[in-house]
Amino acid sequence: MRNLRLLCAAVAALGAIVAVTSAPVSAQPASGAAPELTALDYEEIKALYAQYNQGSDFRDAELFVSAFADDAVMIRPNGEKIEGMSALRAERAERYQGQTGDNGRRHMNASHIITATATGAKGRAYYVLLDVTTRPPTITASGYYEDEFVRTSKGWKIKKRTLHSDPAAD
Repeated sequence: MRNLRLLCAAVAALGAIVAVTSAPVSAQPASGAAPELTALDYEEIKALYAQYNQGSDFRDAELFVSAFADDAVMIRPNGEKIEGMSALRAERAERYQGQTGDNGRRHMNASHIITATATGAKGRAYYVLLDVTTRPPTITASGYYEDEFVRTSKGWKIKKRTLHSDPAAD
């Protein structure tokens, strides 16, 4: 009897997870407004942050660029624009200079705000970059990303990323 109750509880919990994952997160606005995002949309978009971070931290150019749409734009804090998949790959090749593997840094993201737009979604998240080759690990940079996301045949992708760096401490 105990096993049957545990099985019923597990099935009920799984049903709740499926319902939450596929249910819209917010109410549908008036006609002509942005479509709703589901919990699954949110998780797929948040996974793009991980692809970007780990691609960078482990010098994996393909993982890094897989977070972006083919016609994506990345804007660095100095205003430099990197436009399109070819330019993103070239920038990674220059940055990594043939090296692969762990670079001793860890990007951490937090406080994601993701909202639906008429063309997909937009988001903002904080980042902190840690150097883990030091003891204790040290913060080497921080700031936030402003993003535009688009749904493609390959899933959600970053359409535009603007990086904002926090001022350096004195």
